[in-house]
Amino acid sequence: MSLINDLVTQYAATDLASIFAKVGLGGIDPDRYGDLKKVTLAQWLLESARATSNLAVTANNFSGLKWRNEMTGFATPINIKVPSEPELVDFCKFNDVEAFIVGYWKFLTRAPYKGLEAYTNTPENFIGFLSRKGFATDMGYVKKVINLSPEAYKLLATASGISIPDLPKKLQVESFPKEVEFGQVFVVQGSAFPSDRGKTLSIKIDSTFPVDDVVIGENCKWKMNFSLVQAGERRIQISLGAESEEIDIKAVSPVDKDDPEETTNPSGSVKIALSGSVGRGGVNKAEDVKAVKKRLHELGYTWVGDISSASINTGFIQAIQLFQSIIAGHSTVKGDGRVDLARLTHRWLQAANAPIWKTMPDSDSSINFVNYEKEQTSDDHDFGTSWMADTIRSIAKDYHGTSPTSAPFTINDVSRPQGGDTDDHEGHETGLMCDVLLPRTDGKSGGIEW
Repeated sequence: MSLINDLVTQYAATDLASIFAKVGLGGIDPDRYGDLKKVTLAQWLLESARATSNLAVTANNFSGLKWRNEMTGFATPINIKVPSEPELVDFCKFNDVEAFIVGYWKFLTRAPYKGLEAYTNTPENFIGFLSRKGFATDMGYVKKVINLSPEAYKLLATASGISIPDLPKKLQVESFPKEVEFGQVFVVQGSAFPSDRGKTLSIKIDSTFPVDDVVIGENCKWKMNFSLVQAGERRIQISLGAESEEIDIKAVSPVDKDDPEETTNPSGSVKIALSGSVGRGGVNKAEDVKAVKKRLHELGYTWVGDISSASINTGFIQAIQLFQSIIAGHSTVKGDGRVDLARLTHRWLQAANAPIWKTMPDSDSSINFVNYEKEQTSDDHDFGTSWMADTIRSIAKDYHGTSPTSAPFTINDVSRPQGGDTDDHEGHETGLMCDVLLPRTDGKSGGIEW
């Protein structure tokens, strides 16, 4: 077995927890062990010219560890000439590869590296700490080691009997809407490696139209605000060097673009001052989130969560989607979960005639109305919009006034307590549909299919 293969195989099989216990190195998160193995092997590949240097071959020293008295019992001194030194220098000599692995971590328990544990959260921080503490004098040391990390990962991943988690992509797309109205500003955001801070992403729409100046921030996050100018399927390509991600977004006509004049529109005014978008992929400033939560809660969408908190939870997003689907007249939930400034959802939230989410009306003998659903205690399709509730009662009154001695106007399923999917129906998700038990000539309702 070649020396490099011996080093990789031994290191892949090494239990870092036992090594750290042996040398007295504590306080390192076990979740970081995989990254530490990868970056330290990359360091050794660089220092030892992939296990071909004289120091590696002669002394099993793969990282240029100079002799220090604290290494007694872990290594012995060897006086040897290396290319980076003008004269002979005492270095650590290790009996074998296993002794080197233990000795390397022992070397890092010495006084110059005190506090190392706090810098093991990322490979860049770890190598950067060592470099600042004098481990290497090369100004490009950190970058050189990090550039070798993919090679180190592949070596460890292919070592016999070892399973290493997949190397995370440098470029990540974390959120984007699948469908937007054309002209609507939407957000695509993601993350990158710390080494890519300040770099500019290359972004193209349909492989043709570039998006300018999307820069990776100091927090390793990036965000693109954009709008599409016409309906259709759009492909967005985001690239960083040789790495690339593609996402598909469908641009559709605005819900109210082709509405006739008599279509119900927001009326009245309940002021909700927003400074930016709220919800999935939104800007989500704290006060904006609270304002939208408060309004939805007032309208009966009480599963939005704590209205005094700016946290974004699943219930909040689902409530926005349900509200959007209602104002669009959909029978199933389709909204994108985001309230955009001055757009349709924002306008409807401010409307005095905004749809309230509530239980459906009780049976009322004065207008010959029966809500059969409420008699079924094992069922929960008692909920819907105020629009549906008002319509039901209006129909009941009109029908009773026309034929007061006929069978009652009887309804059944509307929607579930928070809307959304129901096994009983393909629609009925948005509180805009209800079942009617057809009236019979014998004064009863139901038992007729049409």
